[in-house]
Amino acid sequence: MPFPPECKMPDLSHLEKLSNRLVVQLLIGEPGITKKVSLYRRNFIRLIEKALLEYEQARQVILDQIAEANRPAKEMEKTGRYIDLFGFTNHIEDCINAIRRIYKLLERIKAEKVSPSIPREIRRLVESKNDNIAELRNQVEHIDDIILNDELAPNKPMMLAITKNGDGVMISYYEIKFTDLAIILKNMREIGEYILELK
Repeated sequence: MPFPPECKMPDLSHLEKLSNRLVVQLLIGEPGITKKVSLYRRNFIRLIEKALLEYEQARQVILDQIAEANRPAKEMEKTGRYIDLFGFTNHIEDCINAIRRIYKLLERIKAEKVSPSIPREIRRLVESKNDNIAELRNQVEHIDDIILNDELAPNKPMMLAITKNGDGVMISYYEIKFTDLAIILKNMREIGEYILELK
């Protein structure tokens, strides 16, 4: 997989972790919410942090490969060149799988009688990208059957890869821009803040 000359993944490392606030709530108790909602909330927060971590690790692989490509030739003669072929794919796949699970958890939380009042604009932004994430995740999950049935898209990647212009991730005919992925993650994290306020 060719790496782009620059990283177009927005940096999300500045986002504060929500798990610290969750731990405080668990210590003082969670009166007013059902055990089911409490468990959904814990898993929601855990998966947001997992998705953000995997996103940042995928981004770091790109940055490391760009730095590697810019190393002086004399240095490479001594140590060779380091190429991480699957690091980006593995991390971004885990990120997308976690986001897909977050979407499902969000639906379950909304179905409960005690539901957070999430601003409509945030909800709409997140929900508008649900199909993109579902398509990418389904391609990843069913790629073995796609290969078996000779349904692989010609000249398209059979695993998650960086798009040719470096601004997104794709598999087969499906892709999502890194900016859209970053917006989903930021908005899901913001929804997590509302979910933490459930009482």
